[in-house]
Amino acid sequence: KALRDGTLSVADWIAALSLEGRVFTANAGSATTPITFGAGGLDTTEFDLHVAVPSSVVIIPLELNVAFEAFVTALLCETCLISGSGSTAGAGTAVTPQSSNVSAGRTSACTITSASTATSGVYVTTNVKEIYRYTEQIAITIATVGQIRVPAMRQWRALDSGILDIVGPSQQLAVFAAAQAGTGFISLKYAELPVAAVS
Repeated sequence: KALRDGTLSVADWIAALSLEGRVFTANAGSATTPITFGAGGLDTTEFDLHVAVPSSVVIIPLELNVAFEAFVTALLCETCLISGSGSTAGAGTAVTPQSSNVSAGRTSACTITSASTATSGVYVTTNVKEIYRYTEQIAITIATVGQIRVPAMRQWRALDSGILDIVGPSQQLAVFAAAQAGTGFISLKYAELPVAAVS
């Protein structure tokens, strides 16, 4: 729906970017193969998903889905989406993001890494912004038969908050999904634009 002055709403603008192939999805884990999340409390040097935005573009995080396949035992379960500058991913698995419209022939300029090993990364040091956090204190042993935790999905959507956070240029976006011995899947959707589009 257009606004009174005839301009597009945010939802229409995102839909237009999707048709242009400017919205990308980065997945950590696939099908029946989850990744191992950071063990114990949130470790700022162990990224579950890390997006390095180069100097030529900016990104706008649109949606984050974190599906826990295992929590294991009783500790904090934390999901965070954080942006800033000065971070490096460390040793992990390279992720190739996919365009919302593959026929548009666009590829993401970002470098994305999943499941960084402990202590190998460097946390953001400047312009640190916590975009989303979900924290739950688990007071039972999830692994025990008959103790089922529902739901096991954490979801954040930019449209729900009504705020579009611009990440970049030369900044980083990080996802943490910490549990005592968690495994699962991450899906991050983001729009990618030339710097001039938001300057």
